[in-house]
Amino acid sequence: MSNTHPLRMHAVLLASAMALGVGAAHAEDMKGRIQSVDKSARSFTIASEVIYVTDKTDYENDYKRFEDLREGHYVEVDIERRDGRLYADDIEFKKSKQ
Repeated sequence: MSNTHPLRMHAVLLASAMALGVGAAHAEDMKGRIQSVDKSARSFTIASEVIYVTDKTDYENDYKRFEDLREGHYVEVDIERRDGRLYADDIEFKKSKQ
């Protein structure tokens, strides 16, 4: 039996995992009050977690753009973890803590 078979199987499994995006990103929800907003970094902080916005970030309810975020606002954020950072896919302003 050849030693190339286990190596070939490992390569196939690795390629499959990469094609499916396993480990590349993880989407989740985060809720809380905005503790701070950093306009130069285009980021804000909830529960000591820094969340960055991109050109693809969607805004809902009273929010239309990044500049609408304010300290103390209660928000629900759909985030994606990439490259050791949190990125906002969607930011929804909540009138009260729910």
